[in-house]
Amino acid sequence: QLVGLRGSVVGLAAGRAFATMPSRGMASSQAISVGGSALGASRGAHPTVRLDSFLKSTDPCYQHAEAPTQGDRFIRKMATYGQIRPSVSFVSEARAVRPMKEHAALDMSTLPNPLMDPRGDPREGTFEIPAPPPEVDDSFIKMYQNHSLMLPSERYKEHLKMKAGEQKWREERDAVFRYRKRMQVLERKHAEGILGIDGPTHPDSILYKERYEHFATEAQRKAVNAENRFTLLQDKTYSDDAVAMRDFGSDPGLGRSKDICIQRKCIDPEQHPFRFLDTHSRLFPKYSPTWDPERAAALRSHEVRDRCHNIINGADNTLQYEVAKPWEEVQQQAVARRIAEAAKTATRSQNSHEI
Repeated sequence: QLVGLRGSVVGLAAGRAFATMPSRGMASSQAISVGGSALGASRGAHPTVRLDSFLKSTDPCYQHAEAPTQGDRFIRKMATYGQIRPSVSFVSEARAVRPMKEHAALDMSTLPNPLMDPRGDPREGTFEIPAPPPEVDDSFIKMYQNHSLMLPSERYKEHLKMKAGEQKWREERDAVFRYRKRMQVLERKHAEGILGIDGPTHPDSILYKERYEHFATEAQRKAVNAENRFTLLQDKTYSDDAVAMRDFGSDPGLGRSKDICIQRKCIDPEQHPFRFLDTHSRLFPKYSPTWDPERAAALRSHEVRDRCHNIINGADNTLQYEVAKPWEEVQQQAVARRIAEAAKTATRSQNSHEI
């Protein structure tokens, strides 16, 4: 009986599953009808467009599971077609479609919400957390170690001091713990500030002084980077006046060949005077080069490799570099010599007459 009952239950379950399961022919007929409608709707279009619409309507790998969005608000989702990235929703929309607005920013910011900025509210700066005492007084503990003999009145006075000292110590310790806890709650749960009262963007803030200094330093660093970046971009994007056609048709007052944007040779008359000489100046120079004995000695020392002897017979090979004096200087020296000799002769004859 048990076997028969089990067989009947299995058969009944199989019959129900078979009854609820759609046939393969039905599924294929549905796909064919959807695909036929997609092809019919795109009749006359490009074959690629027709194939794309056919696959998106029939193949599950090309169909995404994104639910339709209701309302007029755009909600960005990762709509993947067949678990493939990037999806069509990421590559089919250009960035130019969404223009830049006033409230948008090009980069992310670590600053708090703009609602936390100071707005002249009279409540600003009214909230404060009193600081605990710098040191907790525990001097009453030393009184417990006093084992000396004392009068009952003295012992009672000491007891009152110990009691008051312990109570003060507990109050100061609770103040330290409470201050630490309140500061932790302020830093962890209210890190962006207290609306209308205090925040990291308030210059005179005491509770958020460290965060304000951090944001100020970060802003200064960004300002320096932005200024350096502006200078660099200006140098990179600067164009010459001749290329940009600035002041076209007027005399810019430029030097020779400076209006041509190509690499130029040095045309300074003082550094390269020979480039400014004409034919007559080159053929008939105003000065005649003279022989330099120092240069001649240096050239000969290079030729003989600083040897002062003949390599064949070992004789002395030293040369004396004497330069002939100009004719005018020789004439002046001869005239001076004759005048000196005439003076000596006159002096000698005068001496002889006196004798």
